[in-house]
Amino acid sequence: MKKSVHDNHRERMRERYLQEGPDGFATHELLELLMYYSISRGDVNGTAHMLLEQNRGLAGVLSAEVDELCLTEGVGEKTALMLNVAGALYRRCAIENRPKGTVYDTCLKIRKYIEPYYVGIKVERVYAMLFDNSMRMIDFFPVCDGSINEAYPIARTIVRRALLKNATAVVVAHNHPDGFAIATSQDREVTNRLEQALKLIGSQLLEHLLFADGCCIPLLQKNACMLRTSPTDLDDLTFFEHFYSDDDAAPRSAADLLGLQ
Repeated sequence: MKKSVHDNHRERMRERYLQEGPDGFATHELLELLMYYSISRGDVNGTAHMLLEQNRGLAGVLSAEVDELCLTEGVGEKTALMLNVAGALYRRCAIENRPKGTVYDTCLKIRKYIEPYYVGIKVERVYAMLFDNSMRMIDFFPVCDGSINEAYPIARTIVRRALLKNATAVVVAHNHPDGFAIATSQDREVTNRLEQALKLIGSQLLEHLLFADGCCIPLLQKNACMLRTSPTDLDDLTFFEHFYSDDDAAPRSAADLLGLQ
């Protein structure tokens, strides 16, 4: 069978990649090269450009759901699934590539740990992070999916785990996938209930982080050093001044979180 001009182009792209590596490729060319393995024939250059444009860049492509990717002309379920899995693998790599034994003594360190778990998440999800007296993480787990409007079940789940793990401090996080970075009355009710429940077992809700619209908002920061007890032997003022010292709530894009910029 006679090869088409597109077949020759594909061979040249593969050879170029093997010889030069990825650094000399434009983003759409790398995406094009990947799609060769799900689209066996034809020119996929235009498809790569459309994917990047419709999903606002590579991070958007890799975090999009399968049905969203299928809306792009030329993208079938097989290609969409491959791209979705590629994004999931990248996020898993970012999550696993963490230094062991880290002391999470600042809000920024905690935020950076949790952020990758929310990239590409289309549902509201609650996570909890538990710490010992030295602010080393002893557990991190998903609490529930869905609207954060049930204060008691969420508090019961986290308190039970904190008691089991003998946690001194807890950070809870949740997201507003399609909303604004503004705490709702339900968010604050859950925060208050959880704070009270943890006090009963000698633990502390250190912070409640809200991820939304590219931002991370620490809901309890304004209350630091007022009516809160430090989770360490340091006094409140010293601990919380350090805890929030290197934190900022600047907006961060999906590309930032995936390390693609």
